[in-house]
Amino acid sequence: MFSHKGRLVATLCAIALGVAATVAGWALADSITATLAERPVRDGTGAWVSTSTGAALTEADRGRLAAAPGVQGAAGVRVGHAGLVGPDGKLVRSATAPDRAGTNWDNTGRFRLTAGTAPGAAEVAVHRADAERAGLAPGQSVRVLLGEGRAEQVRVAGVFDYLTMGPDSGDAADVVPSVAYPEPAAGDRFGAGYHRIELVLAPGASPPAMAPGQQVATGAELAAAARADIEASRTDLRLTVLPLAAIALLAGMFVIGNTFTVLITQRTRQLALLRAVGATRRQVRRTVIAEAAVLGLAGGTLGCLLGTGLGPVVLALLQPDEEMVYRVSPLAIGLGYLVAIGVTVLAAYGPARRASKVTPMAALRSDPVLGGRAFTGRTVAGAVLLAAAVAGVLATADPSSENLPRIVGLVSAAAGAGGLLLLTPALAALCFRRFRRGSPAARLGVRNAARDPRRTAGSAAAITVGLGLVCAFGTLSATLTELIASTIRANVPVTTTVLRPAAGGQAVLGPGDLARLSEVPGVTAVAGSRDRLADISYPGGETQRNVSAIEPSALTGVLSPQITAGDADLTRGVVVSRNQADMLGLGVGDPITLRPGAGSPIATRVTGVYEATELQASIYYDLALAPAEVRDRISLGYATGVDPAAVRKSIEAAFADRPDVLVTDREGLAEQGIESQRLAFVLLYAMFGVAVVIAVFGVVNTLALSVLERTREIGMMRAIGASRSLVRRMVQAESIAISLFGAGLGVVTGLGAGTVMQHAMLGQSLGDASVPLDVIAICLLGMVLAAVLAALWPARRAARTEVLPAIAP
Repeated sequence: MFSHKGRLVATLCAIALGVAATVAGWALADSITATLAERPVRDGTGAWVSTSTGAALTEADRGRLAAAPGVQGAAGVRVGHAGLVGPDGKLVRSATAPDRAGTNWDNTGRFRLTAGTAPGAAEVAVHRADAERAGLAPGQSVRVLLGEGRAEQVRVAGVFDYLTMGPDSGDAADVVPSVAYPEPAAGDRFGAGYHRIELVLAPGASPPAMAPGQQVATGAELAAAARADIEASRTDLRLTVLPLAAIALLAGMFVIGNTFTVLITQRTRQLALLRAVGATRRQVRRTVIAEAAVLGLAGGTLGCLLGTGLGPVVLALLQPDEEMVYRVSPLAIGLGYLVAIGVTVLAAYGPARRASKVTPMAALRSDPVLGGRAFTGRTVAGAVLLAAAVAGVLATADPSSENLPRIVGLVSAAAGAGGLLLLTPALAALCFRRFRRGSPAARLGVRNAARDPRRTAGSAAAITVGLGLVCAFGTLSATLTELIASTIRANVPVTTTVLRPAAGGQAVLGPGDLARLSEVPGVTAVAGSRDRLADISYPGGETQRNVSAIEPSALTGVLSPQITAGDADLTRGVVVSRNQADMLGLGVGDPITLRPGAGSPIATRVTGVYEATELQASIYYDLALAPAEVRDRISLGYATGVDPAAVRKSIEAAFADRPDVLVTDREGLAEQGIESQRLAFVLLYAMFGVAVVIAVFGVVNTLALSVLERTREIGMMRAIGASRSLVRRMVQAESIAISLFGAGLGVVTGLGAGTVMQHAMLGQSLGDASVPLDVIAICLLGMVLAAVLAALWPARRAARTEVLPAIAP
């Protein structure tokens, strides 16, 4: 290895990039969960009391619990609507949705002042992160938006850190508030009821008996739930990031395997001489594997250093406004080395086996090419696999298929991609050997690529993997974009004005917002959707789906869903989206039971089926059946009138003082859905880009090794009159040929896989896939540029070949 270390630089870089992605991903998960785990927490709270129905606790409940045996203290915690307005007049972005961002100040240990004092009359305290975003300090004035459209100007008395206890998700979660009012001002603004009551218990005391409808959680249970939330977050992050890092490693495997194949081919005579002087096949094989292990160790070291350095940068991009704890565990470093050495040895094992088969007689030959069978078997296997994949996709192409056929279709698509990779040597030979046009440099470059199709295919395969994934998810994204836009345009009339929370995420509107909307002059119809994830039971089993409680009149007024079966009468049952009905095997008249919240389940039937996307509520049901905690949490408001344009202007005027509410229409709603799904694909494209960069290193390596292998040939070309410019352009042409071949194969593979993915995930027919022309154009142009850059060093080295030393015997 040390005698050929210059030839292994690009391979080392490929290994390092793959390992860096793995280490950075693991460190990212560890850092975010460490930040969550190391946030200041409270102790001394013995138990929480809340209601199982979502109803508020009363002062009488607090008094009864405070008087219970073993209870040393009982403090009520209020939660209500509060949002800060920044100097620009817009709602200040907060980690907590405005409808739960207000609370009451107390001395239970929830708050830790970092500046100023506790709030008094006409004063508030503000969470430190929100104060920094709004540029607030004690003594300044701020506008606070309250529920039902109320707002007030108050003085900031202090800035606090919030000490949480228990999980940070769920209806009873201890979310971080933005604004804290003193008592009794908090009761005036957030209502007389309590979200929960916190108990301080005497040592060894048990929580008191609960009244009907109330539930209690001890401090130990809350701590366990918090730890479970943190561990679930860690697992989710790893499951998201590590598969993407594995893709980068897969591209690296192609580069490593191809590099060792070329190196062993060039060292055929050396290996044969070793066999001639007594080396066994096992010794030769172990030599190559040991070389790979050392290379993996070096690449792993570089990758761990790079991944450790990239972690803070990624954290800063993902969480720019938060102080994060950066944590790189020994497990992350160990995983990096394990991956580096394991992947390198695995990729080099095939070339090592071929090296061990070199016969001693090969030392007498001048031809350095290894013997052995051609790639006929590989071609046959690829063709069979591809044919089986096509058959599997066609057999499961029905858009109304249930889950199992869709999974079979996805597996078939993956098998088809594997078949195309097996066919790459045969396809390379077919494409390049038929090339007869172009300049002399172009023809020479393409013929060089055709000289060893297996080597060319190895370099192109890494590009195929990276660009194939980009195009596959680009197809899925483009199809989803088109589906979102078309579905929203079909289900929301152009005459409807839409009201939505400015904070996005889990933020909601209140009942007062709908009441205010209905009072706007010219408005003739108003409705609000209450979206929620709910448990459902149906004849085929149980699952969870998005459901939306809405006024029955909405589906024939402010909304216009495309009914494909049955009708839209919510007073007789639920209306289900077509893709959900297909996956769950539901039809008109089938029974279904919803559990959107506390209380009795809703047993009803399917009355209609409509067209929709997964980003919308998949099941509509009558608002009159919804539990109390669902009715007041409105996701979107809809309004229309005789003169839609005038109604839109009137609504904008009515909500001009509400920066926490956005007035839009169906086009704005569609753009919001499209933008949210675009952001979801950013990380995917970034990681796939790492795989493409690794593939470019593979092209550099192949070209550099090819130039070294053809030193005598290039010298002869120079001796008979070839200029340095011709040699340089020849190598560049070879780089472009390999890169475009891999890119073209990647585009074809990606479009095919993406077509099947959108069918399986979105319930569309194969012909409904949208081709991401912009993604394809960027990929192809990017690969041409990358190919030119990849060829710079090898081409320069080839052009500087000295004639006499190169042709010397």
